[in-house]
Amino acid sequence: MQNSHTLGRSRPSTRKFSTKKILLFASLAAGCGGGYLKTSTPMTPATQNASVTGQYNLVLTSTNGHGTTNIYTDFTQAGTTFTGAANTLVCPSNDLSQCKGNDASITPSGTVSGANVTMMISFPSTAGADTVTMAGTATGTNLAGTYTDSLGDAGTWAASIASPFSGTFSGTFNSTSNPLPIDPTILFTLSQDASFNLTGSATIMNSPCISSLTLSGRAIGGAFSLTDAGNEAVITALPGVNSLNFSYNFKPTAANCAGDVGRGTVTTKGPFDY
Repeated sequence: MQNSHTLGRSRPSTRKFSTKKILLFASLAAGCGGGYLKTSTPMTPATQNASVTGQYNLVLTSTNGHGTTNIYTDFTQAGTTFTGAANTLVCPSNDLSQCKGNDASITPSGTVSGANVTMMISFPSTAGADTVTMAGTATGTNLAGTYTDSLGDAGTWAASIASPFSGTFSGTFNSTSNPLPIDPTILFTLSQDASFNLTGSATIMNSPCISSLTLSGRAIGGAFSLTDAGNEAVITALPGVNSLNFSYNFKPTAANCAGDVGRGTVTTKGPFDY
């Protein structure tokens, strides 16, 4: 009887303890459950703006029958704004004789917003001052879009990165003021720094008035402008198909080749192709 009585008294105690455990577990579960119900809104990554910096070649193609215009410049970017070089060249039909600029008179500028790019450039033309407004998008470093200008033209445009000028270029040239029966040959060796500055030299063969040049100047996109201060010579080159087409002139006061002007073409020459 005593054992039965003891067992009988222990049962209410077990139930009471179990009830407390259940209540405690329920309270904890409710507290944890409340924590899991809290959610946070994921942050949306900021849209990355296009990068428009470095040496650029731009080609504007008229849809009104006005042909093409090539623009050569070096862009620098600060935040969402980019600016072209002060020596920008604008060359209708990519013709050296029609190029304008290289004298701080033409400076393109633009802005980026995500992949969207807008740009403006003003330059003189045969029909008067022309302001071109471009809008487009960036795909990597390539840019493309449409344009309108202040003279009523419209069309498409595209821009791509140009390679730095470091290496050797060889070819021929001839005077247009005093043509020679045999084209002289020329070998340029150029080096470019991070600020688009060029230094180098040229070796010339078969010319009656000059055998070498000491050069300095600037890369302008895929074009360049070089001078030899001592020989009072200026060379401007534009990219062609697998070549560079250049013009040169010596000042009338030059000690050698005074007043001579001419044209030439060079191609890239490898280090073992001499």
